[in-house]
Amino acid sequence: MEIFWRLILAHFIADFTLQTNKVASWKRESRMGMSIHVLTHPVVSYLLCWPYLSQTWVDAPMLRLNGWVCVGLITLFHWLEDEWRVWSIQETGSPDSTGFFLWDQVVHFVMILALSPTTNQTPVPLWLFPVMFIIVLAHFVSVLVYFVENDLWGTSDMMGDKKYRFIGERLIGASLFLLPGPLFLLAFGWLGWIAYLYFYKSHERTWAHLVIGNLAVVLLGLAARGLLS
Repeated sequence: MEIFWRLILAHFIADFTLQTNKVASWKRESRMGMSIHVLTHPVVSYLLCWPYLSQTWVDAPMLRLNGWVCVGLITLFHWLEDEWRVWSIQETGSPDSTGFFLWDQVVHFVMILALSPTTNQTPVPLWLFPVMFIIVLAHFVSVLVYFVENDLWGTSDMMGDKKYRFIGERLIGASLFLLPGPLFLLAFGWLGWIAYLYFYKSHERTWAHLVIGNLAVVLLGLAARGLLS
């Protein structure tokens, strides 16, 4: 499953880390923007899967595809899915909602799984998961909170000036789970401080932001601790 996880990491890098607010708007406004966004996916995927691209990834009775072709097909299906999502929102009035966002991600993951080899027995390098966790905490959670807040209140400041401060706070909280022995409990003190800021000091976060952000910190922090211990 190493290639599958490398492709998932490539997806998170290209679809979240490299898809800035400007790129996300650009791809909805022009074919050039969509093309630039979509083409980042094969670039990152080819780089991460470079040692395995000449291997056969799909070996069916009448179909044999190597890594080069499979990444190309994943890119094609990613472009079709993104074009369909933009078209649905702009032309049919489909809501740009949390559900649509999550459905979009599920479709991308299913296509990656369908075109990943199932016979590769190479152990998955442990570094893949901490890097993926960082991207999920930093960017995926930001986007998820943005959509949830929009669904609940019709607006969100998640992508505004404080976005990177919030990202830093989540990363600090998750990193505290990596401290040795009982020191990892400091992470809960940090999350308690974030909750204190919400309830008593400021209203920079919504309750949805607080719950989603802190839950992600706990789950991914503990997962990283388990993997690296």
